[in-house]
Amino acid sequence: MEADSTTYDSGSYINNSNDKNIFFPFTASPRNIALYEELLIKKGDKPLECQIVERLQNFGLLSTSLQCPEARPDCNLVCKPARVVDRVQWVCEGCKKKQPIRTGSFFYKLQCSILQAMQMIFAWCEDAEITEAAEFFDVKFRTASIIYEKLDELTATQMRRTKLGGEGAAVLTEMYPDCLNRQSPDTTDQAHALQILMVADTKQIPTNYRLHVMKSNLKKVPFSDTLQLIQAEVQEVISSVIESDPLLVCGNNVPPVDAAVPLTQLLQHCDVEMQHFLSTRVWRQALTLCGAARDLCACASTPVCGGAMQLYLDTALYRLRHEHDFYRHVLTLLTSFVQ
Repeated sequence: MEADSTTYDSGSYINNSNDKNIFFPFTASPRNIALYEELLIKKGDKPLECQIVERLQNFGLLSTSLQCPEARPDCNLVCKPARVVDRVQWVCEGCKKKQPIRTGSFFYKLQCSILQAMQMIFAWCEDAEITEAAEFFDVKFRTASIIYEKLDELTATQMRRTKLGGEGAAVLTEMYPDCLNRQSPDTTDQAHALQILMVADTKQIPTNYRLHVMKSNLKKVPFSDTLQLIQAEVQEVISSVIESDPLLVCGNNVPPVDAAVPLTQLLQHCDVEMQHFLSTRVWRQALTLCGAARDLCACASTPVCGGAMQLYLDTALYRLRHEHDFYRHVLTLLTSFVQ
């Protein structure tokens, strides 16, 4: 992504309460670091693992009560100190059976400590490179991958539920990479390069986007069928991502769809500055993400490339929408796992 006011020059932070440096090998936002310190830094004499369990129970990430599966009349699960990785577990006062403190939570069955899981979630929220983060927090790469994949899917699902448009909004569409200036050779001309339908809601500041990797491939579809297939897919995507009846504007590289106004027609009623915004500036961040997604397209298999690109784009867009205090936001999402 482009450097902006949400990027930071240093990955270190001073923990004044303990007079120690908290250092990360990746950049981190002050708000995220503040929550990291609040939840994961030891304060007082109680073991850190026990403190973390208490804090996460208060946050809603761990259950504060649980039903014993034996369900006997005298069953009653209570939290007790234990010689396990989490230092705390559920123990039934009736049948004496034990369960992990992380039962019914996002952390259940993860092959690492809760502290390490929280650290990897923090690293994911900062968009840290997985290998670097896993090595720094001493987490096995397979476990780190599971955490990253779960967070990718969770946030992508949340993103797909969002809508653009609404009353009084203007929704623009354009097709990548067709909209790029082609005066010089471009790597998007590779045979398996996929198109991305870009949809922008101009009512939101900053601009809200939806980016859809097209299933129909111009390079592999006979020309006579291309327009019909692309047009049908564009129509389906637009119908699924917009709400109410906004002004729908099709860019120069998007096939015409129902009830849409051509961009050229709209620009006739705008001053020079607005023309530049609607035709160029509005797509600045979207083009950055599409360009990054293109790097994932490294094989000749369209379904494989398309799936990886779509997941990346959905996750990246969700980050943009919730970039402030993102660690807290993601942890709040994870409370939905608690049963």
